[in-house]
Amino acid sequence: MLLKELEKFPPEITSFMRIASKIAGKLGVKIYLVGGIVRDLIIDREIFDYDIVVEGDGIEFTRLIADYLEVDFIKHKTFGTATVYYKNYKIDVATCRKEYYSCWGALPKVTPSSLRDDLYRRDFTINAMAIGLNKDDYGELLDFYNGYNDLKNGLIRVLHDRSFLDDPTRIFRAIRFEKRFGFRIESRTLRLLKQALEEEAIKFVDEHRIRDEIILIFKEDYPPKYIRRIDELMGFSFIDKDLKFDNQDYILFMRIHRAIKFFYQKSLKYHKLQEWLIYLLGITIKLSKEKVEKFCSSFGFRRGEKKILTEIFVQKRIIHSLKREVKIRKIISVLKPMSFEAIVFFYAYFNNKSLNKNILYFLNNLENIKINVRGSDLKALNFKPHKLYGKILEELVYVKLEKNLVTKEEELEEAKKVFKRLIRSYSK
Repeated sequence: MLLKELEKFPPEITSFMRIASKIAGKLGVKIYLVGGIVRDLIIDREIFDYDIVVEGDGIEFTRLIADYLEVDFIKHKTFGTATVYYKNYKIDVATCRKEYYSCWGALPKVTPSSLRDDLYRRDFTINAMAIGLNKDDYGELLDFYNGYNDLKNGLIRVLHDRSFLDDPTRIFRAIRFEKRFGFRIESRTLRLLKQALEEEAIKFVDEHRIRDEIILIFKEDYPPKYIRRIDELMGFSFIDKDLKFDNQDYILFMRIHRAIKFFYQKSLKYHKLQEWLIYLLGITIKLSKEKVEKFCSSFGFRRGEKKILTEIFVQKRIIHSLKREVKIRKIISVLKPMSFEAIVFFYAYFNNKSLNKNILYFLNNLENIKINVRGSDLKALNFKPHKLYGKILEELVYVKLEKNLVTKEEELEEAKKVFKRLIRSYSK
């Protein structure tokens, strides 16, 4: 079957593929487009990743392309893969390989092999198709495992019975593809998935790999439906054995989704949220701080992510003070230290009219307030001790808002007054 879908490529990618085809011919190797790009071409979805496999030495092939195009490439010798950068596009190149799993959940051992073997090691049939890029098969769909029909029929199907045992993270990917495309997990595949869960195969997977799958799921367009499906099929015991959800929790996840969209439209145009982290807050808020700290450590979250997930418990108590009409000074003192992820989460979590009004006022009117005075200005005024500078500048923000200061000269005059008040307290 020849695919006309290759015509959808940007001209730069088409040019790259033609050049790659000629170099492969001269080198005497076969090359193919594989995986998600083939799937997304067929169902007319936007392409983000360009993946090529080589029946031969993938690194040597990439080096020849990079030399010909005079572009950079990075090789990953351990995995037999390389990445080439061409006109703002990133193309990943891999050597066709066969995989062996020594035990459940382990990373595979790989050996060079054929295209057929390379496709057989993939997670689902819809991701196990290839498109030829060679002189004799350019644009031809290679579908050894009936992926095209499964794609057209909306089915998620594994390639063999041990698939979920070899790599239990495929359970998360089955859910992700099912909900992203509106597909259905094929009956036998669903049975194998449930058997892997009954045998607790997830326990054999490194927590860092599970973390990566969770993040990918929470980065999808509408995470609440993925969360519900995970809960239906397997629950969230991989985070904590006592973690269970009810309808109120699902409502919270939907409110989080609405809050994120709302703030991007109204208040957070210049800030990039880690949206996935807000959904994770919706899950971990049901646990104790100690359990969340353990979860963060086991799953290898970064320091900043761990801080957001753990500090939420103290912030949850503090933010209650904004459930009524308060002064600007109070709004700033409560919300300024918080991450935007925490603020958006609380907007959804409490769903309180007064609190949400104060949050909106902060984001729209207070969050970007800046003063013109700097520490160097205070030093020029010979203010001592220097350790008071932070407090002076913080207080000056409040004064600027309360007195509607405009110029730097006005701020400097107020800074002198603030300094006098602070130095009296400091001297006592």
